[in-house]
Amino acid sequence: MKSEFRPYNLYLTLGKVAIFTFALMSVYQFVKDTLYPEITLAESHINTILFTTLLATTAAYFALRKQQSLLTMLVAETTERRGAEEALKKSEEKFRSIVELANEGILQRDSSSRITYVNNKMAGMLGYSALELLGRSLTEILFPEDLDEHRSRMTEREQGRGGRYECRLRHRDGSERWVLVSATAQKDGSGTPAGSFAMFTDITERKQAEEALQRHTDDLARLHRDLDAANREANLYLDILTHDIGNTENVSSLYAELLIDAQDGDAREYTEKLQRSIRKSIEILGNVSKIRRIHQPSGGHKRVNLDDIVQSEIAQFPGNIIHCDAAGCRVWADDLLSEVFANLIGNAVKFGGPGVEVAVRVEEEDGLVRVSIEDTGPGIPDTDKQAVFHRYEQKRRGVGEGLGLFLVQVLIERYGGTIWADDRVAGRPEEGAAFRFTLRKAEQDTPAE
Repeated sequence: MKSEFRPYNLYLTLGKVAIFTFALMSVYQFVKDTLYPEITLAESHINTILFTTLLATTAAYFALRKQQSLLTMLVAETTERRGAEEALKKSEEKFRSIVELANEGILQRDSSSRITYVNNKMAGMLGYSALELLGRSLTEILFPEDLDEHRSRMTEREQGRGGRYECRLRHRDGSERWVLVSATAQKDGSGTPAGSFAMFTDITERKQAEEALQRHTDDLARLHRDLDAANREANLYLDILTHDIGNTENVSSLYAELLIDAQDGDAREYTEKLQRSIRKSIEILGNVSKIRRIHQPSGGHKRVNLDDIVQSEIAQFPGNIIHCDAAGCRVWADDLLSEVFANLIGNAVKFGGPGVEVAVRVEEEDGLVRVSIEDTGPGIPDTDKQAVFHRYEQKRRGVGEGLGLFLVQVLIERYGGTIWADDRVAGRPEEGAAFRFTLRKAEQDTPAE
């Protein structure tokens, strides 16, 4: 409505009509007394009655017309108010329906922390009916040890600040329910704190899962510490065992040498077999020690002079059968890099046959160092070029068979390179074998790893 009906509008209109009527009557009386002083009393009464009737009819017409307008406004305003009330009622019903069907718990409290509203979701979350919670103090659904923190939060609401936080509530059976709270402070018309309105999301299962995960993490950490301690202890025992057995076998090998020199015939043959067994035991201990070192966490890579490593390994072999052109190249590796060359050069010499020649070639390209260890012995069939590195894992025939190449592959991959078996001369396996691998080049200006 453009204008609003008020009861005093009708009274104001009647008052205006009365004043207007009085003014006209006064003018009429003045004109009659001035212009018609000789008029008879009967004529004066008749004229007065006629004029008054006309004036009353006119006033009544205007009054009724204004009254009709006012009545129209009254009916329209009444209709509008009824429509607004119905819309408000529907809105309240819709809001209540939304609140009651919400997936979150909803709770409203007054300034004295009394619960003034709670939906069924919130009540069910705590094992109550909504009616049972109305009028109760909010502290009744909290644990005593949480009250100080609750009072601190309520102080924030009194200051007009909302909040979002996690807390626990006490279920009817005494158990705890963890909830995520989103609270809003409320004030009355004068700005005085009037409590708060909050939504609660049940996160009990999530908290239980987090606690279970934390317990599992703690158990794993404790297990890791125990395993680490056990690993250190086992390594210590293995070092002691390897050292003591190695000393014993060295002594045994020495006495076997003396017995071989002092005997002949079957006794000499038996002693030689004993010596080979002792040397095999020493080799097994060496392999065990190598495996343990390889599987130990790396202390980090450093710059290693490739020429120094190769020359040191070449010196272990007699004669002049190994040729090298490492040329002082530096690569990223660690102290176990020598095992790679010891195994590959040793295999080339061992399986190359009489008159074998071995070459170690090094080429630098695009930040990588490519190394080839080639021999003139029998080559490797194409069907075995990939399997040769996995014989130890797949077959395990004999003690340590294929172990050397397996360890070589593990180390090269540890240094960030790749290794493969190839022909010494492309496409001609009968003219020798080659093991080629890459290492990362260590420039002088690059930081240590």
